[in-house]
Amino acid sequence: MKRALTSLSLVLIPCLWTGCWDDDEDARAIRAASFTTSTRPAPNPERISLQSEIRQNVNMGSGISSAPRYELYSQYKGEDMRQITGVSGRKLILAFTCDWCEHSGQMREALKKLAEDEKGNVQVVDVNADQYPKIAEEFGLTKVPTIFIYTEGIRLRVFEGAYDTATLKTMLDQLFCNN
Repeated sequence: MKRALTSLSLVLIPCLWTGCWDDDEDARAIRAASFTTSTRPAPNPERISLQSEIRQNVNMGSGISSAPRYELYSQYKGEDMRQITGVSGRKLILAFTCDWCEHSGQMREALKKLAEDEKGNVQVVDVNADQYPKIAEEFGLTKVPTIFIYTEGIRLRVFEGAYDTATLKTMLDQLFCNN
C-alpha cells in the first residue's frame, strides 16, 4: 500500500509543477502535438467550415429546392485539391482531360450529361492535365482521360479511358450498390 502511494505521488507531483492541468491554449496545443502519431492526427482547433469554399448552384426555381450547394459540373481553376476531394456528403468524379484529345472531349460531354441526370447526387470536376501538370503528376496520371471517384473524401476507384454516359451511370450504380 505504501509503495502504491509513493508511486502515485511520483506521478502527481511533477504534473502539478509542470502544469498538466493548465488551461493555457498554447500549452494544450503543444501537449496535443507531442501525443500525435500517424494513426491519431493532431486536433485542429482552427478548423474552418468549407461551406464558403463550395460553389453555389444557381437554381432558384421553386421556394423549396433540394438543389446541391455546389456546381454539378465545373472546370478546375487552381483550387486546393484537398478541399475539392475532401468534402463529405457528396460523390465526386474528378476527371483529368486534355483539349487536344478527342476522347477527352467525348468524356467531358458524357460527364456533363451524367451530372445533369444524377440531379445533384454527383459532382464532376474537370481538370485540364495540360494546364495543371503538377496536379496530374500528384495523382500519378499516365493517360487521358482518367477519372477518379471519391466519396466522403475517400478515393474509391480510378478508371482510365473514355466512357459514355450509360456506362458511367452503370459504374456508379455498381460502385455505390444502387439498383
